Amino acid sequence: GGHQHTSARVGHAAAPCSSPRVSGPRDRVARTRGSPRPLMLHEERKACYEARDAYFACVLVAPGRRQTKVLRRAYEKHCPPSWVTHFDAKRAEDGKLAALLDTRGGGEKNTAATSGTTKQK
Repeated sequence: GGHQHTSARVGHAAAPCSSPRVSGPRDRVARTRGSPRPLMLHEERKACYEARDAYFACVLVAPGRRQTKVLRRAYEKHCPPSWVTHFDAKRAEDGKLAALLDTRGGGEKNTAATSGTTKQK
């Protein structure tokens, strides 16, 4: 069967630079019959998303601070390395797109890009 893509937004972290409330260490792994790839359980995915969101929220308000580094380690602990690489690349792409839209919009926030609507003139 297929898989569902779950997307979490950076803005959902409770408080910037606070430790994420994760459900526990990533020590249990489920496997599908005949599959060499481990599958993350729901709780493990949730812990990954929470750690990622807490780290990205902190990076926005306090890049380079000690707490940001602590949250990065938690993010790397709770998420598989391939997910960390994917989330980091997606964040970089989203940042480039936002910067491009800001420069084309005369410095205004371009709400059309995020809401799916166009501006009326």
